[in-house]
Amino acid sequence: MPLKLRPATEADAPALTDILHRAKASWGYPEEKMAEFRDYWRISEATIQSLTLTVAERDGQPIAFSGLSPQSEDTLLVDFLFVAPEAQRQGIGDLLLKRAEDHAHRQGLSRLYLESDANAGPFYEKRGFRTMATRPSEMSPGKEIPLMEKPLAPAVYRVEALNIEVSDEPWAFETKHADAIDAYFEEARKRIPMLWNGRTMKLTGFEFKDGTFNGTCAECSFAAFLAWRDWGAPDASSFNLFGSAILRSAEGALLYGVMSRKTATAGMIYPPGGNLDPTDLTEDGKVDVVGAIYRELEEETGLKRDDVKPAGLLVTFDGWRISIGQLMDVPRPAEELRTEILRFSEASEEQELADMRIIRTRADLEDSAIVPYARSLGKYLLP
Repeated sequence: MPLKLRPATEADAPALTDILHRAKASWGYPEEKMAEFRDYWRISEATIQSLTLTVAERDGQPIAFSGLSPQSEDTLLVDFLFVAPEAQRQGIGDLLLKRAEDHAHRQGLSRLYLESDANAGPFYEKRGFRTMATRPSEMSPGKEIPLMEKPLAPAVYRVEALNIEVSDEPWAFETKHADAIDAYFEEARKRIPMLWNGRTMKLTGFEFKDGTFNGTCAECSFAAFLAWRDWGAPDASSFNLFGSAILRSAEGALLYGVMSRKTATAGMIYPPGGNLDPTDLTEDGKVDVVGAIYRELEEETGLKRDDVKPAGLLVTFDGWRISIGQLMDVPRPAEELRTEILRFSEASEEQELADMRIIRTRADLEDSAIVPYARSLGKYLLP
């Protein structure tokens, strides 16, 4: 069965406490110290209610967890990060740490902080943490506990060049979990009958340096993507690369779509756009992301390439989501654009948009339905 990430529930408290105790003991602490630790440290229902706790499970059984809480206006505290001994050295701790970074970005925070086990410092150092200070370890007299931080990179950058190729290899995640993916998609279609299992592409590797984005994609089914997304993106080597049409009106307002109930993202608010698919390939085998953005623009809003003026490419990093956005200036008032786009959407067969949200200032980005990457884009572009 595939690894899945999910929020903790109060019923998880005993299993998480067991993981906490066994993971701590795996460092070889004396039994008298472990007895004290087990008496003092437990995951209670109150702990689960007070923290953002993520559980990694396999075959329905928890095997690792993380616990997060805001420490200050710019810092996320990693309170817990523990992996059961039988699941260690499988990349699960690394995955949970990456998802902690994603959570920090979504909350608009720029720094992670934690107090490491005296033995775990090298693990965090390899992942970009640095030691700010130390304090004596109660579990290992004579050793020091490192107090560590990791500054997080900005989310939005200008893109000067794109080079994305397609691999001949199938997406490993889909191949490995084909039966579970098929079963999950059948259940999803019972909830959303309009779901269509077409072909899409997932980013399986990339490098962004000096304004140039180089990457490799693998073709896969939408069912595989949906399962991967809903299971918490458990394959940390893959990313959801998609295109975004960032519409900017004559007065400088941004226009985001409110997705309709006919879509898999009903109620969420973000720029028009969508996933890449095999029709977005050029004759030489490259992925035409910009062409895909204009295709989605016309399909969702009715606007054509000649209706907008390109104003630069932006890449927005949001954990396992990566948006390549084409900023488009439209020489028309925002209200007029909104009315025209909604008229088009209501007349279309798909009716993907329930509304268009006009974003004039950063204060308009406070709606929790605005997805994190769209919020980051707005903060980057608006005063």
